[in-house]
Amino acid sequence: MTTKTIEELALGERKFLHDIANHIVVAHGMSSFVHKALKENRPLEEKDIDRLERAIEAINKMTALLKERRALLHSVSVT
Repeated sequence: MTTKTIEELALGERKFLHDIANHIVVAHGMSSFVHKALKENRPLEEKDIDRLERAIEAINKMTALLKERRALLHSVSVT
């Protein structure tokens, strides 16, 4: 087990939250464009498909970040 200081954990959490926030902004923005097109009953264009793929990619990255962070926190021994 790894021993980390509270400061090290806090810095890691700040970085983690920053990375997650960036991916949330991308997923939200891209999916909002596609949602608007669907609500307006417009045919989806290639750019809409690209936006949807980018949103899914951002969600996949968030999932990976969450798994990595969870594993790290389970391995840490705080004394």
